[in-house]
Amino acid sequence: MQIKLDRDKRYLLACSYGPDSMALFSVLVRDKYMFAVAHVNYGLRGKESDLETGNLIQYCKDKNKECFVRKINGKNIKGNFQNAARKIRYEFFKEIAETHNFDVLLTAHHADDVIETYLMQKSSKRETFYYGIRDEIIINGIKVIRPLLHYYKDELIAHCTQNKIPFATDSSNLELIYTRNRIRHNLVKKMSRDEKYEMRKEINYQNKKLDTLTKRLNKLSNNGIVLISDFKDLNEKERQHLLYLLFLEHGIPNHFSAGRKLQIEEIIFAKKSSSMNKIFGSISLVKYEGKFSLINLKEYAPYSYVIKTPKTIKTPQFTVKLGKNGVFPQFDDNQYPITIASQSPNQKYKIKGYEKTINRLFIDMKMPRHYRLIWPIVSNKKGEVIYVPRYRANYVPKETNLFKIHIK
Repeated sequence: MQIKLDRDKRYLLACSYGPDSMALFSVLVRDKYMFAVAHVNYGLRGKESDLETGNLIQYCKDKNKECFVRKINGKNIKGNFQNAARKIRYEFFKEIAETHNFDVLLTAHHADDVIETYLMQKSSKRETFYYGIRDEIIINGIKVIRPLLHYYKDELIAHCTQNKIPFATDSSNLELIYTRNRIRHNLVKKMSRDEKYEMRKEINYQNKKLDTLTKRLNKLSNNGIVLISDFKDLNEKERQHLLYLLFLEHGIPNHFSAGRKLQIEEIIFAKKSSSMNKIFGSISLVKYEGKFSLINLKEYAPYSYVIKTPKTIKTPQFTVKLGKNGVFPQFDDNQYPITIASQSPNQKYKIKGYEKTINRLFIDMKMPRHYRLIWPIVSNKKGEVIYVPRYRANYVPKETNLFKIHIK
């Protein structure tokens, strides 16, 4: 068995004490890579689990490798155990990697895992960004590398047996209550090597098709903003994948479904030209000016800045040049301190002799709803609104703007 990794990096090996991770453990030792081990004991198999943890700790001592162990009571996990266990596992890996300055997390996924994952993806009919398992990925901000994806399970077991590497077989992997286990035992284990090879060729072909589609759809999405006319021209499969990409961009791909697609299309194709609808958590769908996008409302939180003297101000929401050659050059010192803040309820602004609420002003300007959340309102020291930057359809901030509003 051969792997190729950067020898200048420090690695954290996710190790279950199964044949896959122990095979990778042995290769890392043999090739003298810098690494430590991280292990999670879910306590579901009682003494069997504890024995495996103890054996791994002892093996790490024998090989002079640091071993980080997290033991939890898996019986307290509610709902989908495998998803919850994965979340716990990767949060633990992130904690160890950041605390002890490891560069990369290594996992021992192999070629059979790739096929199992592909068959699961096909059976679920859910949208995906990639079929099978990637060689490298970022999870929870940590780089993850899977160096064994070109080796099959039986090759890893043979490696451990031939080199007298200890390992244990998790008896829970035999339980057919989990979809992956059913696919593993009923399909993948019955495949010949040639059939597995053909399946991997199919996976590679499907990924090339998916990559071509993704690149084409990304061209339609300008920083996550899609023209409704372009969206209408797509077929059902293309629309579904484009929406999935938007969900993926906001970190919520697991919340995309066929039902969610229908919900979003109903909003997009409705006669109402402007709207903002909650999708999940802080993520909302905004429709405006013949286009739509997903936004995170956390990026549109209220703000307020007090400015005591004229100067150039740069904030996450806006950049403004005050004073001479800028905005409000006629103001004397008595106007300051001024406040630049997002909209407050019932604020009023006198314009051309008429007084109207800021919200009414925004409506008259035909300003998109999400822009109203962060559009800057300027008040003098008395709290009187003295300036509201004008909004025009399809506003694009420019470097030459004296009042540049940072909107997406």
